Amino acid sequence: MSMLARLKDLVRANLNDVISKAEDPEKSLNLYIEDATEHLRGFAVEVNRFEANRMLTEKQLHTCEAAMADWHGKAKMAIQQGHEDLARKALEQEEKEKTRQEHLKQELAEAEASSLQMKEQYQLLESKVGEAKERRDDLIRRNRAASAQKGAAEAISGIGAEDPLSKFDRMEEKVERREAEAQAAHTSMTASLSYEMDQLKKTQSQAHVDDALAKLKEELNSESRS
Repeated sequence: MSMLARLKDLVRANLNDVISKAEDPEKSLNLYIEDATEHLRGFAVEVNRFEANRMLTEKQLHTCEAAMADWHGKAKMAIQQGHEDLARKALEQEEKEKTRQEHLKQELAEAEASSLQMKEQYQLLESKVGEAKERRDDLIRRNRAASAQKGAAEAISGIGAEDPLSKFDRMEEKVERREAEAQAAHTSMTASLSYEMDQLKKTQSQAHVDDALAKLKEELNSESRS
């Protein structure tokens, strides 16, 4: 596969597929961009090579045209000096340079077209790689956001499955139960104490009655003796 075809495949690749199939989307996208950028640099070398070939052909054409003018001048000078044979040879060299000029003109036209095409393709591919970088950055941002949202959702789901607040509810129930038990114990203790106090009061009251009865008996005995 040629470098140009490889680069075209790279810039046409679906970055969404890259991110969906990769274990580490961010790393894969960066590698994708590095690969495309490296091929673009290689393609830039090819563009420069075509431009250098165009410049060389153009230089050769100028040299050929200068040689044509030089041989034409020599032929003219030879005629002026009466050296027709030298003039003929100079004109033969001029004709050779003319033939070479035609070839170089054709080569230059082809070189200019090729160089222009390569430059246009490079600019297009450079633009595509730039767009790919922008999409890479956007996809990485979206991937990070999605990962964060997924993590938050999983955390919330985990809380739902084992709600920490439910532990507080259970502890509150235990505290309330202990409070009820304490209140019941206090009530039981208070009731027992009240009962004992009532019994004590009854005992004291009974003692008073016994004393009063004893006194009443003494009074009756006194009365009977008198």
